[in-house]
Amino acid sequence: MKIGLISDLHTDSTEANKAIVPHIINAVRDANLDVFILAGDVTPKLSEFYEVLGEFANADLTCRKLFVPGNHDIWVGKNANMTSEQKCGVISEICQDHGFHHLQGTAYTVDGIGFCGTIGWYDYTFASDEYDFSTEQYSEKQLMKSVWSDKHFAKWMDTDQNIAHQFEKELEQQIQSLRDKVHRIIVVTHHVPFRECLRFREELPWDYFRAFMGSEGLGRICLQEPLVTHVLFGHVHYAVNQKVKNVRAICSPIGYLHEEPIDGLQAFAEQRLTCFSLPNGT
Repeated sequence: MKIGLISDLHTDSTEANKAIVPHIINAVRDANLDVFILAGDVTPKLSEFYEVLGEFANADLTCRKLFVPGNHDIWVGKNANMTSEQKCGVISEICQDHGFHHLQGTAYTVDGIGFCGTIGWYDYTFASDEYDFSTEQYSEKQLMKSVWSDKHFAKWMDTDQNIAHQFEKELEQQIQSLRDKVHRIIVVTHHVPFRECLRFREELPWDYFRAFMGSEGLGRICLQEPLVTHVLFGHVHYAVNQKVKNVRAICSPIGYLHEEPIDGLQAFAEQRLTCFSLPNGT
């Protein structure tokens, strides 16, 4: 089975981010994938989200398409009559309309390999050890005139910690549901599952904002399950491909394209689409 991963399209951020979508589709088609995974942060705009997933649907790709939302995807406007939980429901409907399986809701199995997924969230367990900020200071999501935008646009009906633990529990339940049905499990999250995948700079406000990258619980759940061999994620805008104990951790983002890549959008899309192959069957 050949699997491809990409994340963090951020099509609302620049013209280049919007323009790269057909190039990603070309890269997916040329890679001859069996499974394509989009690990969140497409756009906070529902109309644009619908349009982008529609481009993939209209391309008649033969591979299975899996999705988990990112924090930008669940953002709602300040005056919107919608919570982030409700927006997750709308996203699920859009995925269904365009041939994407929404892993946030249910696991997916193909050829003896199970895929589990969640947006994940953060509970400040990735906070830097170099500073002594309180839980209350992290919950403010701002420091030195810099603001983590979830403060204004992520509207969950509970605290960050409880939301993070809720998603961890749902992921664990997905994994448990597959234990007797598959020989391998691949976990897909948007938020970062391992501290080892983070980059600290020993400077502020950069290190302060690492607290909003993910949660230790996500990684712990993956590491304690022997069937989990790969954890795929997004959120950070640099590529990751490293072994963390018994699993391979991979992040393959587009990120913010403030300038068009030197080699062009097609070459950049091909470079950022991370592909790997796994044996089928038991």
